[in-house]
Amino acid sequence: MFARYRALLLALAFAAAPLVSANATEPDHLRLGLVKFGSGAWEIDSIRTHGLDNAAGVVLDTVELANPAAGEVALQAGGVDAILSDWLWVSRQRRAGQKIVFIPHSSALGDVMVPAGSVIHSLAELEGHRLGIAGGPNDKSWLLLRAYSRRVLGHDLADHVEAVYGAPPLLSQELAAGRIDAVLTFWPYAARLTVGGCRPVVTMDEVMTGLGFTPPVAMIGYAVTESWLAAHPGGLPRVLGAIDQADRVMAANDEWDRLRTLTGAPDDATLAALRDRFRAGIAPRRGAADQAQASRLFAVLAETGGAELTGGATDITPGTFWQNASP
Repeated sequence: MFARYRALLLALAFAAAPLVSANATEPDHLRLGLVKFGSGAWEIDSIRTHGLDNAAGVVLDTVELANPAAGEVALQAGGVDAILSDWLWVSRQRRAGQKIVFIPHSSALGDVMVPAGSVIHSLAELEGHRLGIAGGPNDKSWLLLRAYSRRVLGHDLADHVEAVYGAPPLLSQELAAGRIDAVLTFWPYAARLTVGGCRPVVTMDEVMTGLGFTPPVAMIGYAVTESWLAAHPGGLPRVLGAIDQADRVMAANDEWDRLRTLTGAPDDATLAALRDRFRAGIAPRRGAADQAQASRLFAVLAETGGAELTGGATDITPGTFWQNASP
């Protein structure tokens, strides 16, 4: 059943693939910086496995990164042409003179997780407890949660919890050891914690909805240099076409059996949790609507994070969103 479904998806994907000019002699090469086991690598693996890059007339030369921060350095230094990032970072770089554009791709963010037997069952009940926060004091999810708490509770949650900042794997260990009471972590770690018996107290989808953003804003996407765009006219739509087709293929369950090793999932339950969260986060590109929604969210984040987050900007820097990003 799944094999037939997958074959049908592949046939549709190739039928929808952008045509490469008959005069084209060389495919467009894109150096894409990726964290080895990150979700972006899952898509690229599917693209290569099913020949979607060749069909689109592109070559994705992946550069392995130690962490997302290394990608930011590599993009600025010209070591790669594109990375996965967020529009806040791209906006700041453009304001500083860097010619980088953003293409939305995913709205997946983390959740606030607690052990199954925790006495914490609501946002208000986090008060007075030790809350682990992945990504640091200016993490997007933390700023959103703080903004949401002001709306729901009437005050900033940051003033009522003991914040413990750290890397997601470390915070998961701290939660298991009982040294923190709850953790706001990235979605792959939240998925794994759920399988391990933890439960969400607040999801970031709830936070986005509570702040008036439905559907959730696509925070994560591809940051691409304008120099690459200029050197490869028409190249980006072909790259994005291959990525979109890979996401369609990844709607098939048997594709995830193949991706098991790359995801690092130790069992079927974890693989299913990662699969479901990945699928739920894929956001269609909506052109001007994405930028308008992001601009509204920028105001919310700026109110909480201040100049340390925005660099003193009052709105998203013009040109941040790729102007041809609509489907």
